[in-house]
Amino acid sequence: MNDVTQARTAAASSQPTCIAPEPAANEQVPAESAQSNCATDAHAVRAELARLVAHARTARLAQDALAEARSLVGDHAQDADSRLLLLQLMEMAGHAEGTLDAWHALSADCPGHAGITRAYALRLVKEKKVDAALEYIDRCMPESLDDASANLTRAELLADVRAHEASDALFERLIARHDRRDIRIAFAKRLGKRGRLARAVAVLEPVAASLAPESKAGRLAAALASDYAFYRQYESDDVLASADFKIVAMKHAILSFRQRAVRCADGDGAKAIALLTGSLGPGGAERQLTRLACQLQKGALHGGASAVASRVEVLVRQHTEATRGPNGQRLDFFLGTLNDAGVPVTQINDLPVVADGDQSVTDANLLRMLGYLPPPVHYGVGRLAPYFRERRFDVVSLWQDGTCLFGALAALLAGVPVIHLVFRGLPPNIRRERDRPEYAVLYRALAEVPGVHFVCNSRTGAQAYAAWLDLPLARFHVLYNGVPELDTTGSIEDVERWEAFAKKTADATETIGGVFRFEPDKRPSSWIRLAARYLKKRPRARFVIVGDGRLQEKAVELANELGISGRLLFAGLSSHVGYWYSKMDAKVLLSRFEGLPNVLIEAQMLGVATLSTPAGGAGECFVDGVTGHLLECADQPDLQAACDKLAALVDRCKADEATREHARHRARMLFSVNAMTSKFAELCASTVRGAESIAQADEQESPLVA
Repeated sequence: MNDVTQARTAAASSQPTCIAPEPAANEQVPAESAQSNCATDAHAVRAELARLVAHARTARLAQDALAEARSLVGDHAQDADSRLLLLQLMEMAGHAEGTLDAWHALSADCPGHAGITRAYALRLVKEKKVDAALEYIDRCMPESLDDASANLTRAELLADVRAHEASDALFERLIARHDRRDIRIAFAKRLGKRGRLARAVAVLEPVAASLAPESKAGRLAAALASDYAFYRQYESDDVLASADFKIVAMKHAILSFRQRAVRCADGDGAKAIALLTGSLGPGGAERQLTRLACQLQKGALHGGASAVASRVEVLVRQHTEATRGPNGQRLDFFLGTLNDAGVPVTQINDLPVVADGDQSVTDANLLRMLGYLPPPVHYGVGRLAPYFRERRFDVVSLWQDGTCLFGALAALLAGVPVIHLVFRGLPPNIRRERDRPEYAVLYRALAEVPGVHFVCNSRTGAQAYAAWLDLPLARFHVLYNGVPELDTTGSIEDVERWEAFAKKTADATETIGGVFRFEPDKRPSSWIRLAARYLKKRPRARFVIVGDGRLQEKAVELANELGISGRLLFAGLSSHVGYWYSKMDAKVLLSRFEGLPNVLIEAQMLGVATLSTPAGGAGECFVDGVTGHLLECADQPDLQAACDKLAALVDRCKADEATREHARHRARMLFSVNAMTSKFAELCASTVRGAESIAQADEQESPLVA
């Protein structure tokens, strides 16, 4: 029986009951005794399950505990608390897929169980069903200010699901109506956990004098007041009045390293290098990190004066096989490639957590700040700082904003000489759904610390980050993506699929292609509408899209609706993308957001003309008006203008082989794996050179020349 089946089976009963064992044939068992023994057994099972949950601090520990937990549940599979704890343990073990149904069934069976109500609401939030979570809370715990206790529970649950605005407003209404001390204490506690110290102190002020010093509430009030006084050493009251003190703690923990003496990383010799990212899923950043790690490992194994790394290691937050990300993508997509290259891969979630007090920190103020960090930063400090210290890395390269957030302070605490903040697209202030209030504060503080280097994969990205953070552009280095020579051999399935399509469209005079994931940012619907317009202009064209994703089914439906399905091949996900490029006369990308699109570089490597929106660094991948065309707008691309430009592009490249050769030569010069590795090596040796001098070298390069 798999985990989800077991969870659903455990949700079969409508009431939490306990089943006593059958008595022997001639044995008389008093009913009261059987019920008493049953209750005692159930209590023991719950206690042991609670212990397993408490000790499952990592996904691996939770996985190890699952078998024991299932065995413990046994005849108590209908007990509400046992079912609750088992489901929690399954989620902690990474078996979250499909458990939402089990939570739904359990909540329906036990509508008055506060713990289950809370857990189900939190599960809905994790599934990005925030509106459903709030509707569920409204249904189970409707607001009624006359019932102070019930609405205190509601306010706390709203805080748990991070509906902080609604929670705070309800707390304020309860105080205005009842002004009970327990409401103020609960509100202040929640505010303190969120780092809203100034407001927490103000909420408690009317009752602070009445709190017994040794009571929990008294200790809470004293701790909040003490923390507020501590951070007043670093920021003014005006700043602190609206500040998140966790972000303040992060900022000044980083700034405590402004005068650090950077250990020279053995001059220009090979370095011990760690590359970090969130997962090994099928994304562009993950592909580039994997490609770089394999190249560094190859050099390390062969040795010699040209080796960049003496040893290289990849650390990812999670790569567990069969675990899926929020969009259903595999988190271990590139794991096999790294394993084949002999690159050690460490899962950060599995590293032991070291308490703040056990870190090698002697500065009392810094140690105090470490106990009050934003959760992602605290996550990294507890797991990574000891690991970095033990492994003595010369370079820690943090890829993407989320990784920078949890890895940068950990690297500073471990004394890592060179720290790369590697940005793979436009900054979070532009992509609002990815923004966090910590980012701007984090990067501005890190900009004041020696040995920290800002790295972007496009000039466009560097300019956007510099403008956002109000930092000199000279602080940013450009590390272009590295793309290997592509094999144009196809798999048997690819060849069969293409030959069948080519036969069906034998009259075609041109092939327009797309390589992208069927996700909202890639605009697959706009791509298909463009194909429909283009066919009206040039009816002997045909189209092929390589990739898959959430919106693929809708894209197929749209192609049928527009009557172009006979001229459009959905090739699916392929590991032989070079084969598909070899069939294209031009490639189209209509993304809303991009970093430096690998697919445009790949197409140019094979001499395929490219048309793209000006998303991210797309315009740096080809020569506009020569080997490709850049549309004017990424937000609302003009599809009719795109059709006209695409037709002209196809005609020009078909007539002039020199244009295709130009595309190939330029792509190989700027975007080869060797070029990327060489630039990365320069950044790894940057302890002996200033950031500005490297940036000047960047400026002397001419990556945009025709």
